Amino acid sequence: MIGFFEYQYLKYKKNHLKNLVAMAAADGHIHEDEIKFLYKIGEKYGLKPKQIEKILENPEQTEPEIPADHHQKVALLYDLVSMMMADNVIDDKEMEFTREMFNKFGYKELLIDEMIDLYRQGVDDAEIWEEFLEKAEHYRMNLADW
Repeated sequence: MIGFFEYQYLKYKKNHLKNLVAMAAADGHIHEDEIKFLYKIGEKYGLKPKQIEKILENPEQTEPEIPADHHQKVALLYDLVSMMMADNVIDDKEMEFTREMFNKFGYKELLIDEMIDLYRQGVDDAEIWEEFLEKAEHYRMNLADW
């Protein structure tokens, strides 16, 4: 039996992957490279292949789950950008989906370009990621910006 916190974390991981599947399906087709990326992320989160398959069976998602934590939001947005880049084609529908997600998550769209640059450079260093999280804080929308 799993406890409440383990259940919540499992739910978070599945929702993270569901959001990525929705991105992959935004252009009407989930490319083979996108499927590989989804499995890579799912495995990183400790999801079993059957759990990943079940999520892939239902690519349509009504409303994205938005994490409350800044770090989780940025991590999901980064994975969304990575998903968009997985097949080396930035489809207009995928970009539109990405823009919508950034807006729903409360971040300015300018952060998309920053994330694309970061993706192209690769993020293997925790220090680089921490610096980026601080930088992403400046791209948050607030009422003073309106």
